Amino acid sequence: MMRFLVESVPPGRPAWWLIDDDGLVLAWSGRTFDTLAVADHAAHRFRVEHAGREYRMQPRPGGSWRWTAWNRAGERIAVSGDWFKSRAGAEHAARECGDVVGAAIGP
Repeated sequence: MMRFLVESVPPGRPAWWLIDDDGLVLAWSGRTFDTLAVADHAAHRFRVEHAGREYRMQPRPGGSWRWTAWNRAGERIAVSGDWFKSRAGAEHAARECGDVVGAAIGP
């Protein structure tokens, strides 16, 4: 079952991850937070606040791509859990994540 995981890894550096049914990371917070409670709240907001969200594709030298999600305030709120071989692959993964994140268990 798709779920959010909120942990301090490394210790003292809380973050969140969105884990799919196969145990793969679909997305992560892209940053760490001051406390577990703040990380938990950020994961909850990513799960429920879809209005105004924008997905941007980011290339890496060598040709791979990832997506980043931004809220309407211009803050980066999530990053793809993996790099993709093409921009189209990253765009597809971003659409899928956006479609399923609301059904995830967790914050």
